Amino acid sequence: EGAIEQIPVLDLTAPESSSNNDKPKTLILRKKFSWKNYPELEEFLIANREEYLRHSTLNYTMQQKKYNNCLTERMIKLAGEHGYMFDETEFSFVTVRDRIRCYYKSYVQSMKKRGVVIGYAARKAGLVTEEELEQSAHTNGKIYVPRN
Repeated sequence: EGAIEQIPVLDLTAPESSSNNDKPKTLILRKKFSWKNYPELEEFLIANREEYLRHSTLNYTMQQKKYNNCLTERMIKLAGEHGYMFDETEFSFVTVRDRIRCYYKSYVQSMKKRGVVIGYAARKAGLVTEEELEQSAHTNGKIYVPRN
């Protein structure tokens, strides 16, 4: 009867603007991808972990929101530089930002299981003084891109 269409496990497609076959293929990042499978992207998250957690201690101030948006913009750009693209049917800017937040949230939860309280949880637990918060609030955020 009818032939069954085989769907590849990894969806590799040429960039839309590319008509040149020499250009690298783009790997589409699907909804349930794991950061660990994309080492360049995970290295970026690790390199920015301390700064992200410093901002999370500020409990969603405008400074934290600006930092998170800049981090997300840079992640999307970095992904493109390495031939990755977030599936546009499953990811918007906000959902990429949420995936980044979930990555750091998992790290915080794993550290908490080991008895280490960091980020906003440290503030809630009274482990961060008002003076430290004030100093942190007046420190500009930095985004680090690891060199390969």
